[in-house]
Amino acid sequence: MVAPSRGTGDSHTLRRLNIPRRVDVRIGGGTPIALRRNGGWLKVVELLDRYRIDDRWWTERRVARTYYALLLEDGRTVTIFHDEMENSWYEQRYG
Repeated sequence: MVAPSRGTGDSHTLRRLNIPRRVDVRIGGGTPIALRRNGGWLKVVELLDRYRIDDRWWTERRVARTYYALLLEDGRTVTIFHDEMENSWYEQRYG
C-alpha cells in the first residue's frame, strides 16, 4: 500500500487541477510582447496561436477570454489568457 501523496484526503475529495495563475504581461500592437518571470521580463519570440472563448453568457458568471500560445525567448512555450471580464492576465498550465 502506498501512502497518499497529498495530505489526508480520501478518494472522494475533489480538488481543482491546473488552476490559472496571474501573470504580468506587456502588450504591443494588441498582443503580448513580454511576460514577467522570476522578477525579469522574457520577450515573446512568436505568437503560435490565438483564440477566443465566450461561454456562460446566459449566467451572472460570464466567461470571455482570449487565449495566446506563445514561444518565449528562453525556448519555453506557454499559454496565457486575457480575462475580458476582469481585464486581467493568467497563465494556464497543463499537466
